[in-house]
Amino acid sequence: MNTYFQMILLAIVQGLTEFLPVSSSGHLVLAKHFLDFTAMSGLGVELLLHGGTLVAVLLFYRKLLKEVTVGLVRGEKSAWTFAVAILLSMIPAVILGLCFEDALEAAAESPVFVCCSLIFTGLLLLATRRWGSDRGREVTPMRGVAMGVAQAIAMLPGVSRSGSTIAMSRFLGVQSERAAAFSFLMVVPVIIGGNLLHIVRMLGEGQASAFEGLTAGLAITGFVVAGIVGYASVAWMVRLLNRQHFWRFGFYCLALGVGGLVWFCCV
Repeated sequence: MNTYFQMILLAIVQGLTEFLPVSSSGHLVLAKHFLDFTAMSGLGVELLLHGGTLVAVLLFYRKLLKEVTVGLVRGEKSAWTFAVAILLSMIPAVILGLCFEDALEAAAESPVFVCCSLIFTGLLLLATRRWGSDRGREVTPMRGVAMGVAQAIAMLPGVSRSGSTIAMSRFLGVQSERAAAFSFLMVVPVIIGGNLLHIVRMLGEGQASAFEGLTAGLAITGFVVAGIVGYASVAWMVRLLNRQHFWRFGFYCLALGVGGLVWFCCV
């Protein structure tokens, strides 16, 4: 299969699923497995696609980021509260990532594990229908920590990061648009830090082969497609939250997880 087609397909999958509550990591694992994308299985490809979606969320929330930055300079309480909540939300993911990095990477190699995690994600999303609500609350540092714990759990392949963090915000009664903004922005420092750590380790250990086969054309194609689709995905997700349709993705995650388990265990 043409490598450009593979890159475009994976970029679309990454861009769509990074911000929708359906687990981008789970979809990438299953897509590579079912479609046998051996040429697109390196860590370099994942770093590249994550970079595209990272730029997408920064562009989408550029106005909010500017307001928070100006507020920090002016010493505004709301801006500092938001920034502190972002910083505190990083702690659980950093601890889990450093302590269980090898186990998490091993789990990513198991399609069965990913399917079980998708089922968990589906049940979590459906639970917000019964126990989640928008009570107009702001994101405080303590609520930021709670959403950070949800983000750490979502490091398990197949558990949706946006799904788990927004579900937690629904359980806490955080205002929908604020919850979406916090959920999408809290991952920015984690992605940047994680990607830089991977790159430094690869260079230090002489593992430049992770980027082997990635031509400039392939890299630009994947980055741009993931960014464009990711931007559209963020906009769509915000609209769905405002319309209270977030929980319906639970049915999709359940169907995909159960269907995958049947396939891997019975076929």
